[in-house]
Formats: sequence, structure tokens, C-alpha cells
Amino acid sequence: MPLTVEPLMRKHNRSGFSCGVEALDYFLKKTAMQHIDNGVSKTFVLLSDAGSTTIMGYFTLTICEVQVEQLEKKNRKGLPTRHGLPAGKLARLAISEQLQGQGFGKQLLVSAMKHFLQAHEHIGMSALFVNAKDKQAASFYQKYGFIQSCDDPLYLYLPTSTIKAANL
Repeated sequence: MPLTVEPLMRKHNRSGFSCGVEALDYFLKKTAMQHIDNGVSKTFVLLSDAGSTTIMGYFTLTICEVQVEQLEKKNRKGLPTRHGLPAGKLARLAISEQLQGQGFGKQLLVSAMKHFLQAHEHIGMSALFVNAKDKQAASFYQKYGFIQSCDDPLYLYLPTSTIKAANL
């Protein structure tokens, strides 16, 4: 299957998407386009091919500010301590219910990291953060190297250097 990831557009069938998590479904259907229009975040959709309008999954990227104390000591080296650190944030990642458990989440995560690295070429970001919705989601991210922040086991991050080293 020649899968493609592209920015969310009005032509995509948002109303037909369901991942089984009401908040994630609602965001895609009702909020994502507003956030794109207002420059709050960018949402990207996974499609079976470039001409498709059926959304298989999606992720949303934005920026955030974190405190150096949230990082493990080994990840703090050389970072400023007197002000917040710029970072990327994987705000949402969801796969259609009928496609879950088939590796599409990993594909979207890799795509999100590639987009993060593209943005990092133009603006500084210390890491990619994610708020996992529960322990199961946190385990998914940890499987790909995400580290628990020091103040919240569901707030995880992947240092920019780690993403760069993955040679995506």
C-alpha cells in the first residue's frame, strides 16, 4: 500500500474518523482546522494514497516551553537554566480503530519526528515532548526511546540529538 502523510486539508473526511478516544476524535473533527488556520498547531494525516480523503490516522505538532528540571540530568548538559527551553510537542497521535495494532502508529511517529527535524533546521528546539493519555500510551512512546520527564510519568520527551541520531 503506497501510504502518504500530508497536511490536513478541508477535503479530508474528518467526520468519518474514529480512533475510539472521544477527545482525539473531537479534536480532528472540530478543532484541528481552526488551529491550522490560526497558527496554533499543524495536523498531518495518514492516507492510503495521495488522492484519498479517508483518514487512517493523524498527528498534530506544535511548540512548547519546558523547564530544564523536567529533563534527566544527563540531558541537561549545556542547556540554559535561567529560562524556559523551546521544544516541539507531539500534541496528538491517533490511528483509526480498525487499523490499530498494525504498525501505523510507528509510521506516524516517525513522520512526526521527521517533521520535527525539518522545523529544527530553522528554529531551536531542545526535544520533542508528548503528553501520553495513559500508561499504555506512555509505554508506546517509551518503546521508541521517549524518556519520562522528572515531574510527570505521562509527560515524555525525546532529545533532539536522539532523533537526529536515528537517521530518519
